[in-house]
Amino acid sequence: MEDDLKKQGYSKEEEYFYKLNQELLEKTKKKSEETRKSEIDKDDA
Repeated sequence: MEDDLKKQGYSKEEEYFYKLNQELLEKTKKKSEETRKSEIDKDDA
């Protein structure tokens, strides 16, 4: 019983950090794309 709770706890922790990492990756990608677009706009000007 206790082992099941530990496994479930670790599973929830992994799920939480996976979701957090996915959100951070999305934000970083978005920021990178915006930076790239602004660099391209500067080059065109």
